[in-house]
Amino acid sequence: MEESDVIPVSLPKGLIGEIDELVESGIFSSRIDVLRYGARLVVLKERRRIHERAEDYAYDEIKEGIQRGRNVS
Repeated sequence: MEESDVIPVSLPKGLIGEIDELVESGIFSSRIDVLRYGARLVVLKERRRIHERAEDYAYDEIKEGIQRGRNVS
């Protein structure tokens, strides 16, 4: 198993209640499993967003290069 650090976190009671419902319904086996899953989702979402921004930037650069090439002739 990967080495881990402990991160103390305070959450609103309402959110803890929602987390507890997920555990009680059997979707997750513990509170920590919910939090780990949520952390992974955030990381994946942000990586995807950064990747999409990089793709948009590359597309714009290519488009501008093509237009500059057309203007040269």
